[in-house]
Amino acid sequence: MDLTERWPVLGELIRCAATFPGLQVWVFGSTLRSSQPNDLDVLVIYQDRAEVDELRKMGWWEISVPPMDIIAMTEDEEQHYGFITETGAACLHPLNEAFSSPAVPD
Repeated sequence: MDLTERWPVLGELIRCAATFPGLQVWVFGSTLRSSQPNDLDVLVIYQDRAEVDELRKMGWWEISVPPMDIIAMTEDEEQHYGFITETGAACLHPLNEAFSSPAVPD
């Protein structure tokens, strides 16, 4: 099952993020490994911090079920820490040939 089908709040986050061309949305942690995670771990990569602030205002992400935990980093910060590689994160937005929305275990 696709992650956005299992947890529609991720689809809503992607729709909101799409209004900001510079944002990338990634998921990691138990969101990818469990059919019943304690929370939805999301990484937002940004160029303009104001876009992240606006994205956070667009939804009640932290009170979704399961709650969404959003971490925001610039591209430089992500590269410095190697966060995507270290966590095995999967890209949800923007989708292109290199990325696809991952399936979640049933």
